[in-house]
Amino acid sequence: MSTSTPAHPENDLFHVVLVETDESLNIGSVARAMKNLGFRHLHLVAPRRYQPERAAITARWATDDILAGLTIHDTLEQALAPMQEVVGFSGRPGKDRFNVDLPDLMQGLRSKPLVTTALVFGPEDTGLRHDHVEHCRWLVRIPTSVEYPSFNLAQAVLLGLFEITRQRWDSVASEPSPHAADWNQFYQLDRLVDAVLKESGFYREGTPEPIPGLVKNLFRRTQPDKREMGVLLALFSRIERELQHRAKRAS
Repeated sequence: MSTSTPAHPENDLFHVVLVETDESLNIGSVARAMKNLGFRHLHLVAPRRYQPERAAITARWATDDILAGLTIHDTLEQALAPMQEVVGFSGRPGKDRFNVDLPDLMQGLRSKPLVTTALVFGPEDTGLRHDHVEHCRWLVRIPTSVEYPSFNLAQAVLLGLFEITRQRWDSVASEPSPHAADWNQFYQLDRLVDAVLKESGFYREGTPEPIPGLVKNLFRRTQPDKREMGVLLALFSRIERELQHRAKRAS
């Protein structure tokens, strides 16, 4: 990643994550918007046809740091693993999530200590799909006219980052909070909960498709800290082992 220090330390806690971006010119435009507003962490998830030299056309002065320092990930889970908060941008409402308009997002983030936060933007043609939204705790809509509700990718990123820069953050640390759980821990919990609910028979053939996602997001909405997450991981790990032992004794 780029090593330059942003003018506002709080900006360094925000990471722009572009999922399956199709057009390199859009990536360059996003990098330029980030540079304009003092953000530096850019992530690409499974970009479809990324061409750095093409992105540089629109990135202009953001080529040597933002583009040169971006990180490419194979999966969204990989990109989000170290994050402590995940905000998706979509015009579609998501069930069982914090659904807010962009101006209201800042109020929610300001209600607790600022942490390492991913701002996730979907493909140009579809926006965030259901499988992307499942990773997000917040889902944000940028207000638009009814007739033309879709923003260009770079415009959406610019508006989101601009709203962040308008805030007056109090007592913001330049390092991630040591107490907030990260998404890697949530992914560990997801796998344990899935295993336990399958082995216990709660998940079985005919279980409605939205239920596993609802259960996973239930834990995200409770916003456990690292200590509480440790308890949850230990609890479900113990339950999983006990179910496995019982299954062996019964066979």
